[in-house]
Amino acid sequence: MPLSGYFFDRSTQYAYYCAPMADTLIPEYVDARKIFAHQANIEGIVPVERLTRFCEGLSSNEGQVNVSLGFDFDERHRRIISGKLSAEVSVKCQRCLEPTQITLSDSFRIALVETEEQIEKLPKDLEPWMSLDAKLVLADILEEQLILCMPIVSYHDHVCYVGQKNAKPANSSGAGPDKPNPFAVLQKLKDK
Repeated sequence: MPLSGYFFDRSTQYAYYCAPMADTLIPEYVDARKIFAHQANIEGIVPVERLTRFCEGLSSNEGQVNVSLGFDFDERHRRIISGKLSAEVSVKCQRCLEPTQITLSDSFRIALVETEEQIEKLPKDLEPWMSLDAKLVLADILEEQLILCMPIVSYHDHVCYVGQKNAKPANSSGAGPDKPNPFAVLQKLKDK
């Protein structure tokens, strides 16, 4: 029986864009014309360290982003990227300034546009991505989505303390019997 066109780890139709395993690195860039023409899907990982702008908000650049991307056309023949991503990253806790792990996950739909007029005509469920080049850098898109889904502030899951082990909890006032309250003067003015 002839096996022409069949390989053990990929289908014949979209062999260039199909990853044989889910832990495969996704390519740095793709040819936008070809990937949409093939209506391809990409699944794999991106090391966090490859996303330099995203790493600026982290306490460590270790880890990976799990990515699933689909490239297709909608009913108006717009180029649409449907994606999902998830990552566990290390950020600074805003209470104690020590590293803490958070999990990020996001689903998104992006329309590739070439002009401002195309952006104005997009429905609200589509985010625009300006692309004039045939070379589509996937890391830029993923980095933008990760930055958008980052929480404004991050805390440890448990109650953490500011500073050393013997420090008072973050919610204590810090004013003891031996220290005068700096707001006592304001209280006196308020009482008058």
